[in-house]
Amino acid sequence: MTKDEIIKAVESGEFIEDHNYQCFADLNGTEGRRYLESKGFEVVRNLEMGCNGIAITTCGIHLSTNGYIYKKL
Repeated sequence: MTKDEIIKAVESGEFIEDHNYQCFADLNGTEGRRYLESKGFEVVRNLEMGCNGIAITTCGIHLSTNGYIYKKL
């Protein structure tokens, strides 16, 4: 997926469909951070949320370790 495709997926709350993203690779969002940064996003934090992890960008995009991507309002 391109950065623009990711932004579109965020708008509709979808799962990442990209063989370059490894769902469930970790529980602390490290893979999400790697993936988003490789697409040009600036990630400010990745963390463990209990049963999953999350990576958060400066523009508010959240990518879960299960591949769900959304923007927190």
